[in-house]
Amino acid sequence: MSGPQTLGVDPLIALALVIAFALLAALAWRALVRRRHRVRQRAAHPLAAGDAGTTPPRKIVIFYSSIGHGHISAAQAIEQEIGRLAPDARVVLQDIREFMHPLWRRVDERLYWFIAGNLPESFDALFHALQARGKRVPSLAWLSNDYPQDKVRSFLEAQAPDTVLATHYGSAQVLGTLRERGLLAQVNIGWLHTDFFEGYFPRISKRIDRTFLAHTDLESRWLAAGVPPDKVTTSGMPVRAPAADGATRETALTALGLAPDAPTVLITSGKEGVGDYALVVESLARHHPGPLQIIAVCGANARQQALLTALQKRLPEPVALKVCGLVPHADLLAWMRAADLLITKAGGMTPAEAFAVGTPTILLDVVSGHERENAALFVRLGVADLADTLAQAGELAAAVLASPQRQTAMRRAQLAFHDRAGLGRIARFALDPALPAPGLPVDFGAEHGSAVADIDAALARLQAEVPCDIELLLSYSTAKTPQRVVLENPFGHIAIRVDDTVYSANYVAVPGQDPNLLQHVTLADYLYGVQPPSPSQVHTNTYGMAYGRETLGLRVAGVAGERKAAMAAEAHRIEEAFRQGRLLWDRSEFNCADVVVRILHAGGYERSPPLGRRWLPVMPLDIFEEARQACEEDASLRMELVAYRQVPGAHAVYRFSRFPLSLGQPLRSVARALREAPREPLEAAATKQLTGYFGDHQLYFEDLRGHGAGALADDPAHFSRVQRSLAGALAADLRRLLAAQARRPLREIGRLGDLDGAQDILRLLERSLALARIATERADEVLQDRGARRMRVLFTELVDEYGRIDAWRLRRQEIEAYLKRFQVFEAAVGREFPARHGARLARATTLRRSLRYGIRRLRRRVGGRHRPAEHGPDKGKSQ
Repeated sequence: MSGPQTLGVDPLIALALVIAFALLAALAWRALVRRRHRVRQRAAHPLAAGDAGTTPPRKIVIFYSSIGHGHISAAQAIEQEIGRLAPDARVVLQDIREFMHPLWRRVDERLYWFIAGNLPESFDALFHALQARGKRVPSLAWLSNDYPQDKVRSFLEAQAPDTVLATHYGSAQVLGTLRERGLLAQVNIGWLHTDFFEGYFPRISKRIDRTFLAHTDLESRWLAAGVPPDKVTTSGMPVRAPAADGATRETALTALGLAPDAPTVLITSGKEGVGDYALVVESLARHHPGPLQIIAVCGANARQQALLTALQKRLPEPVALKVCGLVPHADLLAWMRAADLLITKAGGMTPAEAFAVGTPTILLDVVSGHERENAALFVRLGVADLADTLAQAGELAAAVLASPQRQTAMRRAQLAFHDRAGLGRIARFALDPALPAPGLPVDFGAEHGSAVADIDAALARLQAEVPCDIELLLSYSTAKTPQRVVLENPFGHIAIRVDDTVYSANYVAVPGQDPNLLQHVTLADYLYGVQPPSPSQVHTNTYGMAYGRETLGLRVAGVAGERKAAMAAEAHRIEEAFRQGRLLWDRSEFNCADVVVRILHAGGYERSPPLGRRWLPVMPLDIFEEARQACEEDASLRMELVAYRQVPGAHAVYRFSRFPLSLGQPLRSVARALREAPREPLEAAATKQLTGYFGDHQLYFEDLRGHGAGALADDPAHFSRVQRSLAGALAADLRRLLAAQARRPLREIGRLGDLDGAQDILRLLERSLALARIATERADEVLQDRGARRMRVLFTELVDEYGRIDAWRLRRQEIEAYLKRFQVFEAAVGREFPARHGARLARATTLRRSLRYGIRRLRRRVGGRHRPAEHGPDKGKSQ
């Protein structure tokens, strides 16, 4: 009877067990849910993984340009250094030129090397014109760029990198333009400048987070140009030369069939093999006594290889010539280390590699422009010598090879040059997760918020550079949302500064509540203030203008003291009339422009408006331009136009700025309303500016004519000088080219094997397209309106026709179609340029004559040929 009772369970105990089991199950379920939630959070927000003590691997995109191998090798060296410091980091190498149109990319590369190798003076003139324009434009976004911004942006959005690096200035420029638009705000941007000159490039550095320079001399120039110290680092050139050992020279030379104990000279001139190698080799053989070994690396230049191969048979017996084509970079470095002397062009990377391995170097002046700038620095530092001509290279090489003291001094300078290199600085920037994102506080530029920094210093610098007694301030129209025509105030605003006081009509002033109709504020408060100067104020409409709109300042010096006193007295009379109720602000009868007119008239600067405007309200833009004209006519006054640029990234209520319209200038206003005009001549005339950069608190003073940039963009004297320089360069290059071609017999092209005649016609085609590109670039700079856009459209059509020509089967109909399209382009050159300022006619005339001459010559070549009788109809068409 007692058995079943011993197996029973107390109900209370059973209940407790059930509750405990249920509680454990609930806790387990809750832990599982939390774990799943954390997994989902980590998937959605990878950076959250750092909370667990692990940092997610960094992702870095490196942009390079395939136009030159130096940019590629620099990017690869940076990639290797990042991999050494952080093996788990992911690096994506991307050619920036892949975003270009495929046809234009092919043509652009061929044109670049054609101009660089065959038109050195024109290349140099174009280079300096681009540098001058880069220093002159208000924003680098105004410069033309071959890399579509939206494609680059889409690529970066898909990649989602932590850091973006660039080894080519074009890549850095497009990245800076995206940053200027407020994009890439959470990505750190760095740029390695792979050349050794300044140009306009410090302006690129202000738009991005870090610039890496190849030498301390360059860093000094960047700092002198106003780039903040935390944005510049001297890193040297990223060269990864293999370590030397005792067998390096013997191994490298023996593999080429050369003697390890004979003097050896290496000649290389980039992937394209520019320059006349045969002339250099002949000069070496003529000036160097005794045995000599020459390694000539021609790159992809088959013509250089053929000429050197033919030259081998004519060289004296003690001279051995080894001709190579495109070789692996590791082989080139090994030969560089084995050579007693390197002869090369003044690019950024190859000389730096020679300096790293300690090879005495002679530079060739075969590519002008930036490479001439590089060579000037190398020679000044004593790391290389420069041959003024190719024929002089042999004489200079013989002198270096014969002087151990000269070689030792050069190696010592090269060692000091290379010791400044620090490739790890670039890699650590890319890998540093602690770098702050280039953001701004949410109250930056807002009313009662934080103001831009260094206002007083920037204004003091401006006053020192451009002192003035009075200043007219034309502010653009502004809106809260993007608008092509600002409906709230399409005519902008105008104020006048007399000495230190800005007098500006306050349209919201109420009699009895506000003591003044005119504001009496400093220039700093008028442009960059964030605290209201009085109760009735509208931020960016009556003060703090620069946070919501652009402003142009007409600064006038030489105004007599009694005139300034009369203007200030007139401002007080306006105030008194307002306090007595006799004068109120009115959009049509008494607006901001009327105030400025009365103050100017009181100072004796009275200029009656044209009769056609007497019935119209007074417009700010009209008053500003009429005052500018009046000051130009007064020889006692000194006048300069400056710009106070809209502060980027400001969080003001009004933040979208448009050039002011005028009822007195209907055609100009309608044109602005119907299309987005990227440039306004009045804007381009500014010589100084105060500006900011996105993500940067600082206000910068910039001289748009500094560092040799020339005169105003619309100064006829400046363009006359540019025309003479460019026209002379074109004439010299064309005379040299035509003289060289005249020495060669003209042949008909009857079949594919007649390569001499085919190459002759192809060179003429390339030259014609090169001249057309020069004309198009000049139109961009000179015309600055729809004429320039028409020229660019015609040039694009010309490029399309050029792309249809088969270089292997030169069909006459394709060439004729190209020539017809070229005639349309040439006619447009004559139509567009002479219609402009008379001083610009010389450039148009020179270009047009060059274009016509080249095409007439090409037509004679193509049109004079006949179809060979022995060829069938199909083969005849392929002539």
